[in-house]
Amino acid sequence: MRERVMPDEQQPAIPHDPAGCRALDLRVLSDMRCSAFDFEAYRSAADLKLRLGRVTDPDQGAAVTAYRWIFRIRTHISPSQFAPVTEIGVSTDVAGYPCTPPRTWVLSMLVPWSPHFVRGAPVCIGPQSWAPGAGRCALGELAIGIAHLLNWDEKGRCPGYAGWNGAAVRHHRAAYAGRPVDPSVRYPVLPGWLGTAVSAGRSPA
Repeated sequence: MRERVMPDEQQPAIPHDPAGCRALDLRVLSDMRCSAFDFEAYRSAADLKLRLGRVTDPDQGAAVTAYRWIFRIRTHISPSQFAPVTEIGVSTDVAGYPCTPPRTWVLSMLVPWSPHFVRGAPVCIGPQSWAPGAGRCALGELAIGIAHLLNWDEKGRCPGYAGWNGAAVRHHRAAYAGRPVDPSVRYPVLPGWLGTAVSAGRSPA
């Protein structure tokens, strides 16, 4: 998707209130759609579960608290099997948002075979990967980070890190020697008009 560049005087301020941040979240995610990433927006996690009342107008973002993120990135579901698509649920309806990270969970029937994903638990994104602040849109960055996790393309964790799945860590080390599953993946990127220095290569710390 072509980036929309705004004049400097129109660059959006990064809001700190939940409604303002959610409005910016939807604007940013709407311009991040690409071959590897798409989403559906909903007013609540209950609506997401029932797939009711989908929000399609980017100007209605202040009312959106739940997302169905769709990643078209080939990822392991076992040592020898792969899934072409993974769906992740996201809810910003948490106390303290945006200072508090959103709730995340796996929607797909086939759960990625990875240290970061397990049925019935949050995505293991790491303690340093949520950092809202001036010039930042943390929800957009989180989408980029999860795309990297699905492709096993991230910074090295501390020695002995196992996350939710130590066997998957050992398999990836032996089979890929630290390389991503698919080096050709083109990750979603933050829109240029956001005025942020975060690049497509950012992955969770």
